[in-house]
Amino acid sequence: MMKTSLKTSVELKGTLQDAPVPALVRIPIQKNQKPVVKKKQIVGRGQVVAETKCISAFCTGYVHATIDGMVEDILPNAIVVGPLPAPKEGEDPQMPVRPEPCAELDSLSGEDLCRKLLELGIDTNKFHPSRTLIINGLNPEPGVVVSEQLLKDAQKTLEVGVRILERAVKPGTVKIVVAEGKNITLYGCTTVHASDVYPATIDPLVVLTATGVERPDNVDIISVSDLYRVGRVGETKLPLLDAVVGVGESVYRVLTGTPVQDLLNVAGVPYGADWKIALDGPMRGEAICDLTVGIPENCTAITLVPADQFPEVQPNPCINCGECVLACPARVQPGMLSRYAEFTLFEATRSRHVDACMECGMCTFVCPVNRPVMQFLKLAKQHLAAQDEFTASCRLQS
Repeated sequence: MMKTSLKTSVELKGTLQDAPVPALVRIPIQKNQKPVVKKKQIVGRGQVVAETKCISAFCTGYVHATIDGMVEDILPNAIVVGPLPAPKEGEDPQMPVRPEPCAELDSLSGEDLCRKLLELGIDTNKFHPSRTLIINGLNPEPGVVVSEQLLKDAQKTLEVGVRILERAVKPGTVKIVVAEGKNITLYGCTTVHASDVYPATIDPLVVLTATGVERPDNVDIISVSDLYRVGRVGETKLPLLDAVVGVGESVYRVLTGTPVQDLLNVAGVPYGADWKIALDGPMRGEAICDLTVGIPENCTAITLVPADQFPEVQPNPCINCGECVLACPARVQPGMLSRYAEFTLFEATRSRHVDACMECGMCTFVCPVNRPVMQFLKLAKQHLAAQDEFTASCRLQS
């Protein structure tokens, strides 16, 4: 785990940049999304390539092609779109069909608007009608500056997003939480100042700061990146096709599915074959071993950890020092829970409130023996969720 400063606010040195259009994209899909294209099919930029298997208007958004091209492969977790094939001799090149701007977007409201946003690629599962809406304007992790960059360079887009959400979910109150000492305002939002020292920047603790209540049942929270995606669709009237990703001190707008390798080359960031590379930040990021992986729309950063610069996390035995307990914002016992999970005693973690874990990574960060404490807790939560899903699907047979 990277031993770094936990303060997330920084002095921005550049502006939001547009990355070049890649020749090939690997567009990530989730298990609840069903591909609606076939291999070798010609697709146009913005065409739906996977739909969400959900009847609700509050769910994971549809997936769209981000370049004009041909479907080269359909994988369990991605759809690969490559360049358009060269036309045969004497034939005109094939012209992919692109969707027209959604003119009705400005006239819809309520659940109908949420359904349309879902079809245009927005994850609407965080939106609920008649609730207090909090916008987390703090940078999500140390070294990830996306939130501040968007608040600086994309104010108009964010304001469009606020206006759309006002029509979609009609929140009674909209608050934006920003770092103490920052003079940041946003149309239609009440500004609340909070600590920018991680993990105070993660959603549950931001909600506590903004409302004074732990886990209130009448509050929704979204990030500035979430709001930007809504505003981006509102501005263009077209499907969501890009992500905003930080690499080092620079922030780029990239097409969803752009290979990590391509963005690193554009950023000019040096790296070695034995470096650790993760999607998102140093505390909660997902390590990858293949640089051809496509960048998801909700990715906020590419984190690079130089080889041998930081100690590797290993399944070392817990020494009962209690450091993880002192650092845990959820007030659970991460060390004990990790041992239950390590030895597959998953049910024991349930009664000891593993569900309260915020997955902030502080337990792993402070562990003196570099034990993967958070990873064990995430394993337990995933196992219990799968078990509950299986149990719910069972039916008594007569």
